Amino acid sequence: MPRYRRLAIHALASLLAAPALLFISDSHAHAASHEKIAWGINRRYWDSFKSKVPLAKAVRVYYDTVNDFPSTWPQRAGKGVWVTLSIRPRPSDLLSGKLDKRLKTLINSAPPNSDLAVWHENYPGNPLDYPHSVNNAHTAVAMQKYMQRLVKGSNVRFGVIISGPAMQEMKWIARGLDWYGVDLFDNKRYWNRDRTLNKQKLWTRMTNNLIAFKRVSGESHPLIQLDETNTPWDKHRRNWFRLISQWFATHNNQQPARIITYWNPKAGHAAGGLSGPWPPSPQVVNILRLLSQAFS
Repeated sequence: MPRYRRLAIHALASLLAAPALLFISDSHAHAASHEKIAWGINRRYWDSFKSKVPLAKAVRVYYDTVNDFPSTWPQRAGKGVWVTLSIRPRPSDLLSGKLDKRLKTLINSAPPNSDLAVWHENYPGNPLDYPHSVNNAHTAVAMQKYMQRLVKGSNVRFGVIISGPAMQEMKWIARGLDWYGVDLFDNKRYWNRDRTLNKQKLWTRMTNNLIAFKRVSGESHPLIQLDETNTPWDKHRRNWFRLISQWFATHNNQQPARIITYWNPKAGHAAGGLSGPWPPSPQVVNILRLLSQAFS
């Protein structure tokens, strides 16, 4: 294990007064030596996040207007940054081939480590209020299969981004995608009675999602990501980010996974939201920096 990683792990253990990341022993260190996490944030705060978490690699970019997507791969965050791009092509235009030329131009301009998704969080319950032409399982899967064919042979990996229990959404997810993503946020279903985080409850959700993705993908080790994640309670954040990192270190695939934090000043606890403003407390910034060191 590299010296800087050992130092980061021991610093993290001291900070949290807890066992450090589950692989302090030599055997665990060897088993986890290939496990990596690319930490990131939504594009709005990339520059500040990168300055405070220098080893950050990943950024989430949204184009939320129908049929509005860039002509070339977005690289405003800088060369070498891993972009996860979310777009919303009109289903009829996409599936008829009308958008092929524009999409292929975008895809062919992408550097390595580029991820693409369409109509994120499109699943039963329709939390983003998509029209019925989008929010149905048949169209969702058809769009995913079509996009998977379009990216073949390029630097772009195509995936799906859900929210909620994956077991309940399997009919909305195509087989054989490059990756499977989740937007995961803290809420009381992951708490103890004293309102602290319950590791087992959180890990159970993440493990059940992995089981569902294995079934729907047909793969033993599907690549999974967290494409938005946070908690609106600052006092929860150190443990939230630590626990999801520990889970990825012991459960995830052999490829580097992305954990992209999401921040929105209008979505904090007081506003009934799921995240909050960036930057959080110095203690949370410190844990993110330490985690990026330990898993990079």
